[in-house]
Amino acid sequence: MIDFKSIDNFKPGSIQRILKNSYAGFIDCFPRDKEKFYKQFEQEDNDAFNNPQTIGKYLFFTCLKGLAIGYCSWDERQNPIGILGQNCILPEYQRQGYGMKQIEFIFKIFKDEKFTEIRVITGEHEFFIPAQKMYEKCGFKELKRINGDLFKRIELYKLL
Repeated sequence: MIDFKSIDNFKPGSIQRILKNSYAGFIDCFPRDKEKFYKQFEQEDNDAFNNPQTIGKYLFFTCLKGLAIGYCSWDERQNPIGILGQNCILPEYQRQGYGMKQIEFIFKIFKDEKFTEIRVITGEHEFFIPAQKMYEKCGFKELKRINGDLFKRIELYKLL
């Protein structure tokens, strides 16, 4: 059975571990930038665990039989638009519906907080095609394409 747990159930390094493993296939496409990605993941982990009442408040871990298999974060500061941040599932649990369950859970959070729209940015890179398809299945529509330093991104939105 899947459940969702807050940051206070985990130790520092948990976010970094999930991000490293979830994005390993993508990072392999950019070997020169590997350390840059790892530093970003470490910073996300530090920011969340060092600030559990602010940054750490806006994330959850997706757990299967007590094991963290995914991680999702969001930003409420643009209310009534909720921004979905990280949304990843460990590779060995991908394509089993857990990402959709994370999205359903975040929909509930945003609806409970009276948000009217959700936005998310994903990559245009082929690594992100499964995520793109999942977002489309969840009702997201493309808003715009964004040029990035390594790859293009796609901003999607969904009205609640």
